This record gives sequence, structure tokens and C-alpha cells, in this order.
Amino acid sequence: MTKTIRRRGALQTMAVAGVGLASPSLVRAQDALESLKIIVGFPPGGSADVVSRHLGERLAPGFARNVIVDNRPGAAGRIAIEMLKNSPPDGRTLVLTPASTVTVYTDIYKQLSYNPATDLAPVSLTATFVHGLAVGPVVPAEVKTLAQFTDWAKANPAKANCGNPGEGSFPHFLTLVMAKALNAPIQPVPYRGGAPGLADMMASQLAALMLPDGSFLPYTKDNRARVLATSGEKRSPFYPDVATFAEQGVKELVVTEWFGLFAPAATPAAVVSRTSDAIGKALASKEIAQAFANFGMVPKSNTPAELAALIKVEAATWGPIIRSTGFKPME
Repeated sequence: MTKTIRRRGALQTMAVAGVGLASPSLVRAQDALESLKIIVGFPPGGSADVVSRHLGERLAPGFARNVIVDNRPGAAGRIAIEMLKNSPPDGRTLVLTPASTVTVYTDIYKQLSYNPATDLAPVSLTATFVHGLAVGPVVPAEVKTLAQFTDWAKANPAKANCGNPGEGSFPHFLTLVMAKALNAPIQPVPYRGGAPGLADMMASQLAALMLPDGSFLPYTKDNRARVLATSGEKRSPFYPDVATFAEQGVKELVVTEWFGLFAPAATPAAVVSRTSDAIGKALASKEIAQAFANFGMVPKSNTPAELAALIKVEAATWGPIIRSTGFKPME
């Protein structure tokens, strides 16, 4: 088997974006797509990009002889979905996107260029992750629990700021809900992504951050940051000694976010089903589990019907929560 490598985006050191032609002895031409494109609405190097590239490697050559990851960052992932909406419904183009773009964006933006319910065909989950609250050098070392952080915040209201990766993101709303539940003067500070917030927290310009818990792994290993709580139903496998928000009394903060794959709405059901099956098999590999773990994620697949049902439940759950915070939809 030979491999052809195509690189996209600014990161030339990232994993391969495509895998080339397979030996005829391994796959017959009529059994595999000639090519498959996975659109990602975020830059190379991030979690969504990592999921797409590792998945692409596993989908080739059995499902598609050539898999290309097409990074189209901008507008918090909306550009990528717009591209998918306008793509031919032939099973050769998918978009990988986080839950928020299809569950809560209708409550976050005044107008969307797509309708999550009618313009997209759910295919499968790919990975799940939870969020975490972490503190940096600004917060004294003895603060190790949510209750202790609440006491510190009340004693230091001018310093009690909590960063998030952007206004309207899940971590933004989790911070608002947390502050209300704790009755603490914790103010959300939106950034353009998680990296600037991490830099500010490490430089003692920010007390705390709410981000996917995998974001903190490089900083907790040498105790530069401390994770105080995580948002899953169970404790995060990456921080088994850290109690969840629910365990610490904030039962409103039970959230597992995910990345999912979608096809254009008119894609035939048989094509969607075949694609979903291939994704499930690809995600079962130990190599993908390890690669995802490095970014604080767990591989997970499901059926198109299960993904559609999950979206409905989460949209119905989070819509009222978002509105209860007083958040005003953005342009």
C-alpha cells in the first residue's frame, strides 16, 4: 500500500490530511469512495482537527481511498456548516463540528445561515469530552475545591474572573450558571479561543478558566494549574482525584460535550448509514483512543438516529438555561 500526503493549513507538522490509493488486493475500487472530504470549522492543531485527521487515517483505504481534511475556520464553526449545506448530497463531503453549533446556536445568534434540523443529516458522534474549572497562580495553592474557590472569590471579588474560549460558548454559559449556583462574584471573561486565556492565567493576569478539561493537561502535570471540578456525570478519567461539579453541590453543571459528523440533508439514508458504520469501526482502534486521550477526549460513535435524538434533547435542555442567564443573542 502506498500513501500520498496532502497538507492543509498553516501547521506543516500536523498529521497527514489524506491517505492515498490502496493496493487492489486490499480494497476493490467499487467498495470504496474515490475521495472523502471532512470540513472542519476550526484551525489546524485544535481538538476538532485532531479528531478529523486521526479518523481520516482510519477511514482510508477501506471506506475512501483518499480522505482530505479541509480546515475552514471562522465564525465559530458556522462557515464550515454553510459549506456543507451547499455541498452535493453524495456522501463525499462531511463536516465535523462540536455540539454547540447544532444544539444551542439558534439561541446564541439572531440569525443562522443554516437550520440544524433541516439542512444537516446526522451521521455519528466521534468523540466526547467534559469541561473543567481550573485556577492558576493568582489563586492561593490551598484553594483546591469549589467551596474554597467560592470563599476566595467572595473575599477577592475584583480578582474573581473566569476566562472562557468565547462569548456564547458552552464554557461561557457554564461559568454563568456556576456563579449563580454558588452565589459568588465570578465574572466570565471571553477570549478568542482557549490558548489566549491559558496564557493569561499562566501569566497571573486571570484567576481561573473554564475549558475542555484536556486543555489543562500540559499545565497540571507540573502543578502550574489546578483543576477544581469537572462537568461530567462521572469523574474525568484524566483527573480521577477531582470531584465533579455535581459531587461538589452544583448539580446544574452536568455536561458532556461532543464532536459529531454530519452530511448534507438530502444525502440518501443508505449512504448515511454506511458512513456511520465505517466511522464506528474506525473509532474502535486502540490507536485512536490513545491519540484522543492526549487531548482529553474519548472516542465514541452512535447511529444517525441516536445522534438526531441527542441533538433534540440537548437543544431542549440548554435553550431555557441560556435564556435564564439573560444572554442576548448576537449578530
